[in-house]
Amino acid sequence: MIAKSIWHLGLAVVACSWVVLLGLGYVPFVPVSIPSLSPSLAAMPIDFVLQDSAMTRYATTTVAGDSIDLYYPSNVDRSLPVALLLQGFNVDKAYYARYAEQVGRYGFIVVVPNHRTSVRGREALFAQVGQVTDVLASMQRENQNARSPLFGKIDPTTLVLLGHSHGGMMGLDAIRGACDVPFCIGDYALPEELKAAAFYGTFLWEDGEYLTIDNARVPTMLIAGSRDSLITPEETWTTYQHLKFSPKIYVRVEGANHYGITDLDNPPKAPREPNPPTIPQEMSIETIARWSAVFLRAYALNDRTAIDYLDGVGLVSDEIVTVIADL
Repeated sequence: MIAKSIWHLGLAVVACSWVVLLGLGYVPFVPVSIPSLSPSLAAMPIDFVLQDSAMTRYATTTVAGDSIDLYYPSNVDRSLPVALLLQGFNVDKAYYARYAEQVGRYGFIVVVPNHRTSVRGREALFAQVGQVTDVLASMQRENQNARSPLFGKIDPTTLVLLGHSHGGMMGLDAIRGACDVPFCIGDYALPEELKAAAFYGTFLWEDGEYLTIDNARVPTMLIAGSRDSLITPEETWTTYQHLKFSPKIYVRVEGANHYGITDLDNPPKAPREPNPPTIPQEMSIETIARWSAVFLRAYALNDRTAIDYLDGVGLVSDEIVTVIADL
């Protein structure tokens, strides 16, 4: 794990400055206007994706004190599972808004934290393994809080993971039950509630080798952008090969770079990606969100329509992805 910290810190020194975060607070929830569905999304069966154009963003804090944004469908009429998005290095949670909204459309409460970590005397937005159990406990608390707009609307038994770059690494560590300082403090055990995971632009490499990942309990999807120069598709593919168990899927999005998942290319303060994308940002976000959410629905919720989509329906209508699956 120390090797990973050195990799990130070296990248940070060269390419970015450190983020200064705002104070934490309990902010009233506000409605968010979402653009119309893309043709590929709108063509799906109506019971597969929530068609309501309105989403809600709600800000609060976790048990451990992290500020978080929650995105969920406005007209929630049943309990929804929690999707925790672990952020990339120094990428503020605000830059995942469009991706979180898109994933939330598929029937998830998407939680996006800003997690501050001190590494070698410097403070940065740096995901940690312990966020998995912190957010799980926080959502269980939120579900029981009569003052929360999500009171009684959270399925506390189902958690899925999303992650970008360094956040994906921490998600993979969480799946394999690793707890290494400085990215995991105290005790950690894989929670029973964690049912599936989907990560973008990530790998798991330490001390000169790719690590084997025991994902027996957690079906895992890895997505890569063909234009990613910070964590290349080849590195993501090699990590995919080190996932021990199926179901697992590797997806490559043609034309997307390292920041194909964020609201804009090269967010301020984050490590710089020199390769420009060759597809619109809106297209890469929608594509990554769709494949992530479909996979999570398939294996966390046993959604038959989602499973059929992964079996081949999605490939018919999606010309910018290459998929390798072991289901």
